[in-house]
Amino acid sequence: MTSGISGVPREWQAAVARRDAGTAWRLLTPEAQRRYGSVKGLRGALARLALDSHGPSGWRLVNTDTQGSGTPSTFLYLLVEKRNLRPAGAVVVHSVADGSADGRVDPVPAATVRILEPAARATVGVRPRLRAATGSPPAYAVVRRDGEIQGGVGSIRDADGWDTPFHDALKPGPALIVAVEADGGGRLAYGSVRVTIR
Repeated sequence: MTSGISGVPREWQAAVARRDAGTAWRLLTPEAQRRYGSVKGLRGALARLALDSHGPSGWRLVNTDTQGSGTPSTFLYLLVEKRNLRPAGAVVVHSVADGSADGRVDPVPAATVRILEPAARATVGVRPRLRAATGSPPAYAVVRRDGEIQGGVGSIRDADGWDTPFHDALKPGPALIVAVEADGGGRLAYGSVRVTIR
């Protein structure tokens, strides 16, 4: 379902790095184009939208919202540095999820969701309980050097405010926990924290 759009974040990254406003504009969703107003308006924002990778990195799919093939769908891709799992930027790709390369980008310029616990660089168990500064439980994912795992749909928030999104034990080792929140209007926001799973 995502095979056709998996290259879209790389196309966006290349266009922004070259400051190629024309190509970047063609990759934007109509809503994002309205926000920037014109190719000239986007050109002025490209420096702010530049991805901040300081080493080898790769795009990781951390959130999928779809009703199945051929339906309007969103995919949140996070650019993550391979060595230290540092997030370097994100984009939401909108598609009809039919395997074609029809995806259009809505850039996510900064992480805005706060993960309250665990703290950065904490050691957590294989089924971590998490707390995020959100009104309802966000979607969660864990990014590791060898892949990513999306948490269960509809994380369970306990009465004490803790979320329990992972039903299966996570593999031990360094990991980036990502929280993703939808605003109800189709826009996604994310936040992350690096931890060690034991």
